Amino acid sequence: MEKYRQKLEKIYQLLNEEDDPVFKKWHQSLIPKAILLLPVVAFGFTFLKVNTDKSILDLISFFAVGSLLVFGGIFLNLLLSKGR
Repeated sequence: MEKYRQKLEKIYQLLNEEDDPVFKKWHQSLIPKAILLLPVVAFGFTFLKVNTDKSILDLISFFAVGSLLVFGGIFLNLLLSKGR
């Protein structure tokens, strides 16, 4: 009986060692990722539903211009605070 127990413990240890921690962490954080993406997806659907004359390209350009403005502000803040 002890012999079988040792074999089972060896198999259990091998199975636990084979788990990739990066893969495991990525799967554990799926719910927060979905929560973060939900408002973006909801905004996209609402934007296209309300603005029926707009296309996906208009939505992408809207996000691109907004992102450029935000990143431009961050870059200027970095340049101005670097001189201190």
